[in-house]
Parts: sequence; structure tokens; C-alpha cells
Amino acid sequence: MDFEPWKNHPQSDSEYLQRPEAQPHLKVMEVLREWDPIGVDPNNTPGAFDEYDSYAGPIVSFLDQGVDIDVMLNYLRRIVHDHMGLTNFEENKTRQLLRELIAWWAEWNNHQLDQN
Repeated sequence: MDFEPWKNHPQSDSEYLQRPEAQPHLKVMEVLREWDPIGVDPNNTPGAFDEYDSYAGPIVSFLDQGVDIDVMLNYLRRIVHDHMGLTNFEENKTRQLLRELIAWWAEWNNHQLDQN
């Protein structure tokens, strides 16, 4: 499992982004870019790389607290409907991405425990 999502960031030479404690937040941002509910393709559209970064903080907090996947799913659903004003919410895609993120988070935490 890749525990260095900073390698995929356009500012990968940043010392901060390479710090181990930054990796979980960067992973969440990476997953949000893959989620891409408005279809902006932030990985390939100049100036759109950080399109969903503002939603990462609450997701990190949810993961730290170990909240149920449905809490995160509902948070993202509200973002899509209430903030973005979209009617279509891809629940299956979103749930799958959250499952993968939760699994990554658990492995990352175990990896950190092993490192200490």
C-alpha cells in the first residue's frame, strides 16, 4: 500500500508534504479528486487540482474519530446537494471510495504504530 500520497501532488518537492503526519490529509484530498462530483477532472485540469481540498478537513476528523461510513456519506451528499447545488449523487461510487479510504486509513495507522 502506498503511504506516500505526496508523490502525486504538483508540489511534491515540498518538505512539508513529505512529512509522515501530512500523508493522511493528502490521501483524503487524493480520494476527493477521484470522487470529483462536478466532473472537473482536477488531476488533469490546470488550476483545478485543489477543487475539493476544503472538504478534506471534516473527512480527516471523521476518520480520526472512527465514525460510521454513513456519516461520511451523508456529509458528502449534503456537499453535493446543498453546497454544489447538484441533484445527482453517485452513492455507490462515493461509498466505494470511502470504503477504500477507511481501509487505507486503518493500514496507515497500523503502519505508524509499527514504525514507533
